[in-house]
Amino acid sequence: MATALIIGAGPNVGKACAEVFSKAGYRVAIASRTQKLDAKYRHYTFDATKPETVPALFEKVSSDLSIPSVVIFNAYAHETTLLEGPFETDLGTIQRNLNVNTNSPYFAANEAIKGFEKLGSEGLGPAGGTFIFTGNALNIAVLPRIMGFGMGKSASAHMIQHLALSAYSDKPYKFYYGDERHEDGYPMTKGLNGDAHAEEYLKLAKDPEQQAWDYTFAKGKGYINFPRQELYSWER
Repeated sequence: MATALIIGAGPNVGKACAEVFSKAGYRVAIASRTQKLDAKYRHYTFDATKPETVPALFEKVSSDLSIPSVVIFNAYAHETTLLEGPFETDLGTIQRNLNVNTNSPYFAANEAIKGFEKLGSEGLGPAGGTFIFTGNALNIAVLPRIMGFGMGKSASAHMIQHLALSAYSDKPYKFYYGDERHEDGYPMTKGLNGDAHAEEYLKLAKDPEQQAWDYTFAKGKGYINFPRQELYSWER
């Protein structure tokens, strides 16, 4: 039985992913600062502001369950700033947010790949290994008052792109930056659909082929290659 590790398992996307992957036959491990989901899921206390603790998390999950063949990084952190003062956020907050949005995903991807290599093609099965980072439109677009959040998402998006298109393009590993949008392509500034994420993430995990690494999707529609737009307002 394959193991799926969900890092940042809250009551929306994390919960939906845990439910869907469990029903699909995966052992599910969830990692978060506090246990917010059903006790039937094996919970591991984890603080994404401390990237140095990522290896220990993977070691524990691998020992208790099995090496994860699917890793979903769903944790995030952000602070809003004044529209006219993007540099008002103090350095400590910027560093903390980068730890969650960039540094911990970096270490998580590294540990995931180490696990994929240990499992090998036989252990991974036909679908291979999958690493999914829950992103948003900020890797290509600007929204007012959240520059720091976009910095972290952009860095992790580049990492996913590099892993998918260059570093491991010849391996049975898949890497995705998941970005839910409205059907017209407008960013989901609120009201993320956990069930839509879970449905798409399971589909990507089961597909042996690498699909578009920048996986923009809408609920009920699946992947959509939206026209690129670099600036959005908060009108919606």
